[in-house]
Amino acid sequence: MKPKITWLVFISIIAFIALSGIQGYLIYNTYTLKSNAFIENTRSKILSIDYDQELDSIVDTWQEDLKNQIADYKNKRTTQKEMLDWLQQKADSLNKDYYRIYQEQLTGKKLGYSVNYKKNIVSVVIFDNTNDTIFPIGEKETFKLFGNDFPNSKANSVSVTRTFSQYDYIDQTKGDITTQHYNLEIKFKDLMYIEDKNNIVFKQMLGLLIGSLFLFLVMLGLFYYSLKSLITQKKLSTVKTDFINNITHELKTPLATLGIATKSLKNQQILNKPEALENSLAIIERQNERIQKLIDQVMTNSLTAEHLNLKLQSLEIISFLKQLSEDFRISVTDKQLSLEASFQQEPVYVAIDKFYFSTAILNVLDNAVKYSKGEVDISLSTSTDKGFFILKIKDQGIGIPKAAQHYLFDKFYRVSQGNLQSNQGLGLGLYYTQQIILAHGGVLKVESEKGKGSTFIIKIPMER
Repeated sequence: MKPKITWLVFISIIAFIALSGIQGYLIYNTYTLKSNAFIENTRSKILSIDYDQELDSIVDTWQEDLKNQIADYKNKRTTQKEMLDWLQQKADSLNKDYYRIYQEQLTGKKLGYSVNYKKNIVSVVIFDNTNDTIFPIGEKETFKLFGNDFPNSKANSVSVTRTFSQYDYIDQTKGDITTQHYNLEIKFKDLMYIEDKNNIVFKQMLGLLIGSLFLFLVMLGLFYYSLKSLITQKKLSTVKTDFINNITHELKTPLATLGIATKSLKNQQILNKPEALENSLAIIERQNERIQKLIDQVMTNSLTAEHLNLKLQSLEIISFLKQLSEDFRISVTDKQLSLEASFQQEPVYVAIDKFYFSTAILNVLDNAVKYSKGEVDISLSTSTDKGFFILKIKDQGIGIPKAAQHYLFDKFYRVSQGNLQSNQGLGLGLYYTQQIILAHGGVLKVESEKGKGSTFIIKIPMER
């Protein structure tokens, strides 16, 4: 059964991870679509600005200067680098008016968010007898013509355009003045950078994100609840099975003894001997009482703190504990017991039910004897703190594993590791003890380490 539960939990976790992954993938796809739609909407509005006549005239002015610079370049009056440097300076001088007009046009679009824009030159090529590439040269791959500068890696493309024009220039390089022709190709690439693009897209997706998060949390809660219920049910099933096995074992011995004693009463020789008959009847009586006590233990120890009908009375608790510990010392005859008591001298008064409170303490002491190897070493100590009386019962037994301490006071729970399972029981003693302490308005805690004994701490309120 355990491997089936393990596989079921494993498959459930894999399914949950898969569903979470699918949900994350769908959100990512939605973000991509929203982002692309947002970029496309911004691009379409920016494209409409590119056809502004004032902006076109500034670009034409720059191209006219480029034509003149190429004429000087062809006549070897300037170098390629000097020509590009001059064109950059010219573009910078024109950019102030260009960017101002552009921003005015952009403001009229009422986008509601900030957009940076620039027009780059990708290449400048002269087609004539030599087919000369003016740009790019060296490591420089782009040439910002107009707009605001920003890294190309953060930008989105607006458009890529190409102009192809034919120009004439006066060639004076060979001593004769001649008119030469060339074709000029210029490739432009317009780029934009939306500073708060991610925040804007996420705001547009806010409803979807909140809904997805809510569904994820609901799914996580249901998953956790289902797994917890499954594990709890498995645990309860195991506990109930152990309880049935334990109580069956406890009942078998007295029932078997009763059967033998009953059969002996059918023997004529036993009936003719008064002593033998009395002995058989005594056996039947003892085993009947044992069965009755076992049934009473199951019935009584199953009560919760709310159902315990306490008869509280004011008691001087130190004297009460001294008498109780002494009676317990005398009652232990099957093991060598060392019981040390370190009680405070001043009297402390508490309101307790003598019967139930005695039962709670004796249950803890019985466990200390039951789960100790060899000589039993128990120490009792008392103290007071902030209106509470504190009793500590410490033993040097085999201890309790950390993992089991959380369930130690659960009904029917019995630690099933190591030597702790070597003693028979119903798993009701500590549960009943805790219910008694809770009914008195107190707290029961345990401090233990496997192999190093246990300390049970009982705190109950003092009388005021």
